[in-house]
Amino acid sequence: MRSVQLDSPVTIAERIPEDPSALWLHGSGGLIGIGEAARLEATGADRFDALARAFRAVSDNAEVEDLANLRGSGLVAFASFSYSPGSSRPSRLVIPRYLLGSVDGCAFLTIVSTENEAAVGTSPTSAEQVLALFQAGKSPTVAPRAMRPAHSGEAYRGLVKEAVQEIDDGVAEKIVLSERFEIDLGALEATSLVPALASQLSRRYPTAWTFALDDIVGASPEMLVRTEGSTVFSRVLAGSRPVSGDEELSAEERETFLHDPKERSEHDFAARSVREPLERLGVRLAPSEGPFVLHVPGIEHLATDIRGVAPEGLGILEIAGALHPSAAVSGTPLSVANEVIARLERVDRAGYASPVGWIGADGDGELAIALRMAHVGATTLTVQAGGGLVSDSDPLTEHAEALAKTRPIVRALEALSSPEA
Repeated sequence: MRSVQLDSPVTIAERIPEDPSALWLHGSGGLIGIGEAARLEATGADRFDALARAFRAVSDNAEVEDLANLRGSGLVAFASFSYSPGSSRPSRLVIPRYLLGSVDGCAFLTIVSTENEAAVGTSPTSAEQVLALFQAGKSPTVAPRAMRPAHSGEAYRGLVKEAVQEIDDGVAEKIVLSERFEIDLGALEATSLVPALASQLSRRYPTAWTFALDDIVGASPEMLVRTEGSTVFSRVLAGSRPVSGDEELSAEERETFLHDPKERSEHDFAARSVREPLERLGVRLAPSEGPFVLHVPGIEHLATDIRGVAPEGLGILEIAGALHPSAAVSGTPLSVANEVIARLERVDRAGYASPVGWIGADGDGELAIALRMAHVGATTLTVQAGGGLVSDSDPLTEHAEALAKTRPIVRALEALSSPEA
């Protein structure tokens, strides 16, 4: 395995090929993988630890020549976990055959070769040959498609009422409920849309973390955990206000939002569910300034940034396993909230609301929460979105919030119905 820095920067969002194995884009930087050198999978309650051990074993046996020495160079795996330990969808780490990265204006390539490939000598090995593989594919044109919810509006609002009743009865303090919306693509293979959808999402939501790996694609505004050296960062989102298009709340509306008792209660549950596990892991947390209003096109969130310093030897997958699922996507108490979620949603969340991103053998990595996303089927996209419920939650408002959170995928798909996209 060899990583080399390129002489010139690249606009990585314009380098998404027709068949990437995985991608991760944020702002002007990111990582794109082609092919698959290795795949590690795990299921069950110990899936985080199992994959950490498996990746460590690969790292211990890999011969790595990292001439780039940049964040994301060297041995890297793309990661996607299942929401629940009982999910039928395996959690996975995928090490790409070729990787193009861009960080702080510097570009690099990583090439993974096996002994057999080196002996045969038929695969591209030079930086020029490999870079030529990363050419933007043609965006497909998609006929406008309708989105079919799993429940009628009335039925979903009824589920919200049931969840709120559980809270009012003292069973739980917060429950995060979600809805699924299926988009039938007819004869079109859904996987063929993933590169173009990711490109649209990256362009429209540059402050989000755009991801694609296997059966999921999306653009998450929420970072579960980011590590760089010993530093740890998490961005918690809970509490939302839908807005029209690129509009933002006025200063007065933001103040009202920041001090709304219902929204603050929901947010505080989520922030505590991240701080407390980090402290138990020995992470030294910096004082937090409290929530602020984060604007994402179409919706505004209460957000809290949590920073700290990790003790030596604490890995990103160990941190992610301790944090997932946070109260931002599950509820409080966790076990009770997950039981209610399973009973009311009655579907496997699979990769939804689960850690997704990348990890490096050097300990660095980024794992967002898979939100504003779709599950990719054979000829369908299934968008999943929801919101946190507390005692004062209103079913009409919560239904509107779930619909608002489908907009990133829906609008990216709508853009592909235009030849100009």
